[in-house]
Amino acid sequence: MRQVAIVLFLLAMPSMLFGQEAWLSTPESINKFRAQVEGIKPATSQFDVVIVDQSIPLTGREIDVRIYKPKSPGLKPTLIYVHGACWVAGSLDSHDEICRYLAEKSEVTVIAIDYRLGPEHKYPAAHDDVYEVTDWLWNHAAELGLDTANFAISGESAGAYFAAATTLRARDTKNSPKFAFQLLVYAAIDGGGSSWSVCKDLYFDNQDQVRSDYGSPLWARNLTGLPPTFNIRGEYEISRVEEELFIRKLNDEGVRTESFMYEGVGHDVTTWGSVRKETPAHLKAVEYIKAGFEKK
Repeated sequence: MRQVAIVLFLLAMPSMLFGQEAWLSTPESINKFRAQVEGIKPATSQFDVVIVDQSIPLTGREIDVRIYKPKSPGLKPTLIYVHGACWVAGSLDSHDEICRYLAEKSEVTVIAIDYRLGPEHKYPAAHDDVYEVTDWLWNHAAELGLDTANFAISGESAGAYFAAATTLRARDTKNSPKFAFQLLVYAAIDGGGSSWSVCKDLYFDNQDQVRSDYGSPLWARNLTGLPPTFNIRGEYEISRVEEELFIRKLNDEGVRTESFMYEGVGHDVTTWGSVRKETPAHLKAVEYIKAGFEKK
C-alpha cells in the first residue's frame, strides 16, 4: 500500500501544484513552474569553489555557461553538467548548488550549460545547444584550462536525456568530444515515453522528431560505442522503466554500465538540485564520477 500511495502522489503532483487544467498548459502556468524551479537554489551555498561565467559563441547565438573549479591546485577532470526541469525550465542559477557540490566533492571542474528552453525553442534547439557548447569547450580546452583526457558528461531528468543524446551525436560525428563516461540521474530517456509527456509535448512537434536517434536515445537504432554509463534512479519515479530498459539495451550492446536505485524516493530532483542534505544519490554520484575518471 505504501508503494501504491507514493506512485499515486507522484502522478498527481503536477495537478496538486498548479491545478489539473493549468499544468504547463498556459504561459502563466509555465512561468509558475519556472519560478518554482528557480527556488531549488538555497539562499546560501555550503560549497566553496571558484566560479567563472562565460558566453560561448555559436552560429547565430551565444550560450552562457558557468565553470566551477575546486580550490585545490592542479588540472582537474572535466564534467559537463546539464540541468533538468521538464524541457521548459531551469537555469545556471537554479542548479548552481548541485554543480558546486559535484565540483567540490568529486574534485572535478564542472561546466553547466544554460541551453534554450521550450516551448519558445523547439527541438532540436536545446539538443544543439548542449552538443555544440560541449564541442566548443572540447576544442577550446587549452585556453580554458580543461582536461580533455578526462572529459565526461552528466545531467538529471531532462538534462540526463540531453546528456545521452549528446554522447550519441558525438559517437556519430568526426573529431567530436571523447567521453570517459556519462552519468544519468533520474533520467527521462525516452522522448516519446509516458513519463512527463506534457513537458515533452512542449519541446517536440511531431513523431518524426520524437523517434529520431537524438530525439529518443532509448530507441536509437544503434547504441554501440557509447561511453561507460552510470545511472541513478528513484525506486518510485515514473521514468524508472525507461532508465532500466536503456541500461539493459546498453548492456546488450556491450557498453559497460553501473546502476543504483535509490530506495524509497520518486523523481527526487528538488532534493538533488538543492543539496540541502546529502542523500545516497549524491554520494553515489560522487563515487561514480571518481570511478569513471579512474577507469577510462
